[in-house]
Amino acid sequence: MYYLFIVNIKVSVVIPTYNRYEYLLNAVNSVKNQDFKEFEIIIVNDGSIDKNYYEKNLNDLNVKQIDIKENQKIKNGFASDAIRNIGIEIAQGKYIAFLDDDDIWLSNKLYKQYNLLESSQNKMSSTDGLIGQGVFDPQKKYKLFNQEFYFKVISKKYKNTKFFKRNSLFSKFEYPKIFDFSFIEIHNCIITSSVMIERELLQKIGMFDSSLPNGVGDYKCWLKALEYTNCDYISDPLFYYDATHGEGQNYK
Repeated sequence: MYYLFIVNIKVSVVIPTYNRYEYLLNAVNSVKNQDFKEFEIIIVNDGSIDKNYYEKNLNDLNVKQIDIKENQKIKNGFASDAIRNIGIEIAQGKYIAFLDDDDIWLSNKLYKQYNLLESSQNKMSSTDGLIGQGVFDPQKKYKLFNQEFYFKVISKKYKNTKFFKRNSLFSKFEYPKIFDFSFIEIHNCIITSSVMIERELLQKIGMFDSSLPNGVGDYKCWLKALEYTNCDYISDPLFYYDATHGEGQNYK
């Protein structure tokens, strides 16, 4: 294991992975193809048995690959959040952005989020995305994750709240441009692969709680963060979520 350090890192991209090397390559390439270039990629390999992780080590100028000898979920019962914490601990960027190993980013994601946060009082941002099955095909039509695929489900969650817009003609739910604690407390509308957040804030709140199961630890982390900041929401789809999860350990 070795690390190559570069200067002017503004965003650290943390990708936990286990036995999904081919999917991981797609995720990494989607980061390398970003319009925004001042980033580092931190891959945390959670004891994969796939030899490609070791024979084709991905370390280069702005990629660090950390190889954990034993899978932490099997050994200690830790979920993916514990693996993300390892990446956060060595990150150098002002901001941390998370990406699951079987998801990808659209090319303008980092640019839009970084510039939004630099001009905002908030320290966290999330976005809408696209959802589909299998490897992303830019020629295919996909549904929006929040605003289409899960919209009916989420609308019901907020039906009797202040976030449901009503007037004499109609009533409907609309995603606010800024997520605050009261909004996310009702339902977790923040997808991990969409998040960019200040590293200092993550450290302040103790990062992720590794004792919690997948799907709970990230939600608790967002709620803790929202005690100190609001979350700027970008309604544009800036990531692709593979609903099939590929093969191997589910890190969503």
